[in-house]
Amino acid sequence: MNSQQLIDSFNDGDYDSDIGPLFGDVVNFLKFANKHNFIDELLLENIPHDEFDDALDYLDVIDKTSDMDYEEVPEESKNTLLLYQLEKDPNKTLQYICDRVVTDVYPMNGGYYLYVKDRTELAGLFETYNRETSPHDVAESVLGEDYWEPFWDTTDDVYGDVIEDLDDTNLGHLSNYILKELGNQELSTENYDDDLFHQLSDVQGTEGKFQITKDNVMRLIKDKDAMNELLKGDLSDLKSELYSIHSNAYNTAYTDEIYKDVWDGISEYFEPKSWEYETKERYDGKKIQHEYIKINDFSQIIYDFLSENKGLTYTESFLEYWGSLIGIITSLMKDGKYSWINFRVPDYADWSLTKKYVNDIFSDYI
Repeated sequence: MNSQQLIDSFNDGDYDSDIGPLFGDVVNFLKFANKHNFIDELLLENIPHDEFDDALDYLDVIDKTSDMDYEEVPEESKNTLLLYQLEKDPNKTLQYICDRVVTDVYPMNGGYYLYVKDRTELAGLFETYNRETSPHDVAESVLGEDYWEPFWDTTDDVYGDVIEDLDDTNLGHLSNYILKELGNQELSTENYDDDLFHQLSDVQGTEGKFQITKDNVMRLIKDKDAMNELLKGDLSDLKSELYSIHSNAYNTAYTDEIYKDVWDGISEYFEPKSWEYETKERYDGKKIQHEYIKINDFSQIIYDFLSENKGLTYTESFLEYWGSLIGIITSLMKDGKYSWINFRVPDYADWSLTKKYVNDIFSDYI
């Protein structure tokens, strides 16, 4: 066979029948083609899959692997080619992947960033349970745009859960509030019959009446039963504020812990503090803000996917099937190559943190 016949036979896909028997293996044929100056006329995507790795090693020596088109090679060779190109020229290969295959990753600021249309997309990386609140459920709530307040009824004892946890400064705020609302007013033991009120009446010499004063207000605050009576009566507005304080503090303590768990999990793949923002104009002239989060190691994720799917021909074995980075990562999770992001979802807010927030926000309410 002359050179033209070899070219035609190879390009027609007849390597196994016409060329293989003559040269023994594809590398010998490629060396012959290079020596006789017709290698550039060959459709290299017709290299048989079972000899593709060996062929790539030789083609790399003569600087031909970059000429091979990922979209043109047979399916069983696509991931092999891209993996080889990634190892040899990662920057060029990743640029190609961003331009042609994975449509939501962009080179920016010396790294690679994921375009995040909706932050709840990131919740797809978290473990899902069927019969209980899962990390996925929580992450979706945390990452959503709406304010998330998971608990609406956080206490049935504002004295024990708020007043008893107040520091000295806030006890001072509370005493001033009570004096402002009720100080030096005559209150009746018919309405308030706790022993403390009768004792105050006796000391003050006002039978059936008593007054809350600067001298006894702290004694009142320290008496749970007496305070609860007032909270049901003339201090009912205060009781409502105390409920709000506890609800705010409890939810903040809970969500702080959850937010940390979620963003710590996300940091396995992304840098949560490395957001980039870009204002773009839509077709209708409306300006919208795009946001991007930096990927820790885009190259490694792509390498792991290609290695895991090398030689496979299932539709989901190719990057373009997923099209998005989250899809690629979750496919590796489904295959067991990566682990789903997981954490223990707490049933309750941390008590010490709730107490801290009660004191932090108390003066905003009282």
